Amino acid sequence: MAQVNEKDINAIKDWLAKEPYLPKHMDDIALRKFLFSCNNSLERTKRCIEEFCTTRAYMTEVFCDRDPLSPKLQKAFANTCVTTYLAGVDEILIHKLTSTENFEFYDLIKSFMLQADQWIRLERDTLPENHIIVLDIKEYTLAIISKSNIFYFQKFLIFLLQGMPVRLKQVHVVNCPSYIDYLYGLVKGALPQDIRDLIKFHTDHNGLHQHIDKKYLPSDYGGEAEEMIKQSLKWIEDIKALRKTYLDDTIWKADLSKKAKNGTVDTAMSGSFRALAID
Repeated sequence: MAQVNEKDINAIKDWLAKEPYLPKHMDDIALRKFLFSCNNSLERTKRCIEEFCTTRAYMTEVFCDRDPLSPKLQKAFANTCVTTYLAGVDEILIHKLTSTENFEFYDLIKSFMLQADQWIRLERDTLPENHIIVLDIKEYTLAIISKSNIFYFQKFLIFLLQGMPVRLKQVHVVNCPSYIDYLYGLVKGALPQDIRDLIKFHTDHNGLHQHIDKKYLPSDYGGEAEEMIKQSLKWIEDIKALRKTYLDDTIWKADLSKKAKNGTVDTAMSGSFRALAID
């Protein structure tokens, strides 16, 4: 992982050590991903990590009570597929709702963030240059929308955009229903224009083939890569194996009681101050 300078990793560690409200147990794998996603800018990396940690403290509905063996989360895992595939120098991240049975809005987001945390822990010899997001919304019915907290979901999307270590290149929404304009309208206002410009909507998965080589896509989408369910089940087993870690509600979470009311992020450190690039 020579893409990230060890001095920059140590600089972020030193910064975390000096901030009493931020966690001290972020490992090198996570820090490398944050730095690389921010183009090795120490200034932007600090802002991203602070957003990542403080939002986790505010969103207690998602980042507390995260026992992966609990019946609620077992149901949520059973209703989703979350997978990742390397695509040349890029990485494809796919989220698919497979069933609306026993749908619970907060449990669904909670299960997704457990999988996202597991992804952050995933070590790569070479970090992907960019990320391609695929959202399969075939099962997004109007009935589950009525059971969802749209305002909360908007805030959650902002957290994903500002606090997660990703470099967005493309966003594809597949298997769109006839009422996709209504669904998109619920969240469109929360998205910056540069993110909106990356989003493409497809009535089925075949639209992906115009943008992504089929050899990188799962067999579910007419590709040559491993089918989604096999990988998703492996992810869930890996999460269960780290149950003790995820039972700790303080993991990667800011302690807001220790944050000064007028505290600001110290961005005075030097580093590679390149602007974040959205391809």
